[in-house]
Amino acid sequence: MYMKLGIFILVFALYFHEKTSVFAQSTDNPIVIELSATSFTIERPFTISIIVRDSETRPTIAFPAIAGFVKQGTSYSSSRSEFGGREVVSQVVVQTYAATQPGTFRLAPFTVTVDGQTVRSPGAQLIVRPSTTAATSTSALSATALAKAKTDKRTAFLQTTVNYTRLYTGQGLHVRVSFYVAENYPYELRFDRLAQQVELLTRQLRPVNAWEENDNISELRPRPTLLNGQRYVEYPVYSATFFPLATRTGLPRTITLPAVSLRVSRLSPTPVQPTGPGSQTGRAATASSPQADEVAFTSEPVQVMVQPLPGRSGQTGAVSVGSFRLIDEADRSRVGVGQSVRYDIRIEGQGNIASIQAPQLVNVGDGLDVFPPQSQEQIGRVGAAVSGYKSFRYFLIPKQKGPVALANRFFWVYFDPQIGRYDTLRPRLVLRVGEATDSLATGIVPSDTLDQAGRPSIYAGLEQTDSAEQSVNWPVLVRAIANVLIIIMILGTLFVFARK
Repeated sequence: MYMKLGIFILVFALYFHEKTSVFAQSTDNPIVIELSATSFTIERPFTISIIVRDSETRPTIAFPAIAGFVKQGTSYSSSRSEFGGREVVSQVVVQTYAATQPGTFRLAPFTVTVDGQTVRSPGAQLIVRPSTTAATSTSALSATALAKAKTDKRTAFLQTTVNYTRLYTGQGLHVRVSFYVAENYPYELRFDRLAQQVELLTRQLRPVNAWEENDNISELRPRPTLLNGQRYVEYPVYSATFFPLATRTGLPRTITLPAVSLRVSRLSPTPVQPTGPGSQTGRAATASSPQADEVAFTSEPVQVMVQPLPGRSGQTGAVSVGSFRLIDEADRSRVGVGQSVRYDIRIEGQGNIASIQAPQLVNVGDGLDVFPPQSQEQIGRVGAAVSGYKSFRYFLIPKQKGPVALANRFFWVYFDPQIGRYDTLRPRLVLRVGEATDSLATGIVPSDTLDQAGRPSIYAGLEQTDSAEQSVNWPVLVRAIANVLIIIMILGTLFVFARK
């Protein structure tokens, strides 16, 4: 009897232990190797990404050399996520390669070792298609190109760009700092201490008396670009949109974006050529790894002229600048006297969404009570534009019969920089107010059951509630029944073993 009871307990314990082990193993995948697209045009880079999960320290990765490719740079980033009630930090290391000529190449199988753990990649076949642009394709490994790249400073440079050099107060000024590397650049670059450098760069570029919408670039994502007929790989380092605020003087002013620097570790690896007569397919070879030297790349300063809004010198705080439209809606357009109407006004478009003020009211109290609104906003960023919407929810109570044109009660003024003048937006909705009806029967909240903010009170319809009717808490009841059944099953099992 005791032996059978012990076997039962052992099987029971092993069952839950196996479940726990499987669950733990499903999350144990610390190192992942990701390859970018294996078929691409020559102006696009190829990348190998190493993701090390649950690691606080930055790993050192020895990336393989690829025949027919040149290493262009290594970027480091980290991401944080929550798993199993704890914070997990993942390290991401991305190595960028640039093809020297079109053709078919072979990435040989390789291994990556981090903290004693080794992960193997089966490699891949890389298909490099000719360029679709009219730019002349030259070999980045020729002696002429190498000599030119070493003397031409424009093969790698840091640049600050803006969308406007002259704009209005409150208009969006998009600032972007990017690091460009030409495909014939003969060095391998490593971006060390990038987070600290970007933080310093941000403090230097942030203008005074301006609202900031930061794009929060957390990792370097290379993307191909064409400048003056030459192919580059662009690494966006910093991107933000600033909205200059009005000054007390109301006079034009100049925003100066100073020169900023980015320090990069530079190596000169020996390029690897394809092997085999008349073939572009070869095995990966080992490149030399001399000691890295740190180089500072500095951008040019940029000046932007900010002019005040016309006719509103020193009084532009309540006027938004951009391109907007107004959308309004109500839960119903026909309502009785003294009944509440939920009314929403949404202002959407491009500009400083966060600074949008509520529409102005006129003819307040003239046959219509308006409660203070509740606001909600959503902001998005696409390229250099900041767009979104801000909505305002009102509760209205008409006090007399007849049509109520809300265009005569609400309006919103903004400045359109594209046409250089002010514009006024008004709602289109018209309320049809009739005789009061039995609002509780029709689901309408009467005015005497609203709180001070115009929201329906929790006591609305309390007098119609039957206090003798008891509610049933179904989740609690089901949980209690399940507990009782489990206890009965355990006692029954113990009784059966005891009888045997």
